[in-house]
Amino acid sequence: MSTAEQLLRDAVARLKEAGVDTPVLDAEVLLSRAACRSRTDLLTHPEYQPSSQAAAQFQEWVARRTNREPLAYIIGEREFYGISFQVTPAVLIPRQETETLVDAAIELLKDRTHSLVADIGLGSGAVAVSIARSLSNATVYGTESSKAALEVAKLNAVGRYAYFLKGDLLEPLAGLTFDLIVSNPPYIPTAEIDNLAPEISKYEPRQALDGGPDGLDYHRRLRSESPAYLKCGGTLAVEVGMGQAEAVKKLFTESRFVDVRSVRDLMDIERVVLGDKP
Repeated sequence: MSTAEQLLRDAVARLKEAGVDTPVLDAEVLLSRAACRSRTDLLTHPEYQPSSQAAAQFQEWVARRTNREPLAYIIGEREFYGISFQVTPAVLIPRQETETLVDAAIELLKDRTHSLVADIGLGSGAVAVSIARSLSNATVYGTESSKAALEVAKLNAVGRYAYFLKGDLLEPLAGLTFDLIVSNPPYIPTAEIDNLAPEISKYEPRQALDGGPDGLDYHRRLRSESPAYLKCGGTLAVEVGMGQAEAVKKLFTESRFVDVRSVRDLMDIERVVLGDKP
């Protein structure tokens, strides 16, 4: 039987050869999950010999990772905003830069007695659930057009004060008006998707990536459709890709949003654009 040290060494070599960006971390996470032991325990006890069943599971997962399947899909979860979210290939994997959207929502609403929030395009539900958990004074609705993605979001929302509905963008929310509408819509230009890393182009749901020819199809729809669902003074906040902020600000201004502004992420990229309904 191989030791943890031997298994990790061999896996790291295979992952490096496959072009994986974080081969050491990924190998350690996979062995930790397969062996049901912490990464610290594995590293401080390199002589430990996982069971044959654990070793076989580890090798299967490493093979999947060498095919560039995302780690989050292999282990079935991803941490976002300090919360562990279940993920499947039906949903986009939550990313750190999207925490900027949650931060913006919390900053906007933290001092209010009560707020109604809508998250358009739930995916895993990471944004909606993070806002609901962070703001006890908010009721959060969410919409999702994919039945499979909606099922994942509902699993992640168990016990949370949130309401998730199936439908296209804002359509399921007819009759409601909100203090804040947030969205992390698809924003990758169609022609660029196949040139992305295999983890994205081969595995993540294309409908959650494809924003049309210039990446802004959904931003146009949101700026046009959201005013009917916003209270006077309510805010629309959307995530944008690198270099898209100015174009989205212009879209907002053309639709008569006021106080149009942006928030930068930890990489100093304009990541969220906000505008208020007059």
